[in-house]
Amino acid sequence: MRVGVEGSLFFKPRTGVGQYAIKLTEAASQLDSNVDFEIVRHWLPLRKFKPPIKPNKHLRYRLVKWFPPAVYFQVFKRLGTFLPYDLVALRKYDCFLFYNFVAFPVRKKTRSVVVIHDLSYVHYPQFVLKKNLDYLNKFVPRSIKRAARILAVSEHTKADIIKYYDIPADKISVIYNAVDHSEYYPRPAKEVSAVRSKYKLPAKYILFTGTIEPRKNVEGILGAYAALDEQVKKDHGLVLAGGKGWNDEPIRQAIDKLKSAGEKIICTGYVPDEDLPALFSGASLFVYPSFYEGFGIPPLEAMACGVPVITADNSSLPEVVGDAVIMIKAENIAAITQSISKVLNDSQLANSLRQKGLEQAKKFSWEKSAQTLITLLNSLKS
Repeated sequence: MRVGVEGSLFFKPRTGVGQYAIKLTEAASQLDSNVDFEIVRHWLPLRKFKPPIKPNKHLRYRLVKWFPPAVYFQVFKRLGTFLPYDLVALRKYDCFLFYNFVAFPVRKKTRSVVVIHDLSYVHYPQFVLKKNLDYLNKFVPRSIKRAARILAVSEHTKADIIKYYDIPADKISVIYNAVDHSEYYPRPAKEVSAVRSKYKLPAKYILFTGTIEPRKNVEGILGAYAALDEQVKKDHGLVLAGGKGWNDEPIRQAIDKLKSAGEKIICTGYVPDEDLPALFSGASLFVYPSFYEGFGIPPLEAMACGVPVITADNSSLPEVVGDAVIMIKAENIAAITQSISKVLNDSQLANSLRQKGLEQAKKFSWEKSAQTLITLLNSLKS
């Protein structure tokens, strides 16, 4: 079975959506199955081609050179002027997989699968750039109707799709995000020390990882940290690890104000994948009070690295973390402050959360998710 994969996500900086595309495709291609994947990407003549996944028996790349370059394709995409995507690739496929919310048209005999990661743009439109909001509202409904199958990354997202788009439940399959346990595990002190030195981090720190944007409730974290007991703040810095996001200016201003007041806040910027496990492992506590998540990979990564976690009780997060964390209302900054103090001042509680988190994280693996994907793709073969 030949499966085409729309490949634009595979060549962008690390995001939750991009990680899902890369990790799931890589794991599926390494299984002993009858499914071959071909990642289709527009040729960029001024850039060196660096495959994010090493080609193997079941995976290869297709560079499209005849169609207008990627920059022009983005214009066509925004306008909704699509050629059948398998025609653009000059290939025949049994199925075409679209990981990023929107399924482009394909030829009649080609089945299409689209991944919907969350409906945050429906729940919190104020947290989405207007042009992206307009694009999603216009094309996601069309994609859902066009696709032979819809993939959701959590049961919560599946329920949202059913509710807001009136889609039959049997058209939607859940394939979870996961964590690579060969990378995310408690790292030894030497690796932690090296990462701490690289990013100039304090000996003890409270950690947040993710894009610096309003939906992640970074201002709530800042407010909760500022309200902590002075001794706790003296012993623990706050580390915000993540790239620049949309509408982050108020967050940056809040950070600058607190730093001017003497608060120990460190912003690392974007952290590459290879540094994240040690960054997690060195944290005393991971805090993630997001307003909405389609899945929520960072808390899972933190748990896999043996770090106590505080997260919100909304959207898909309870589904991912189970009873292995402390859950709070994202809007309740006082509750975040109290929970941070409780964990940092109670070593027995912190150790209990570490052990529960390690066990919970084991429930999610890319191999398990890949097996589900292969079964689904085979069911679509005509």
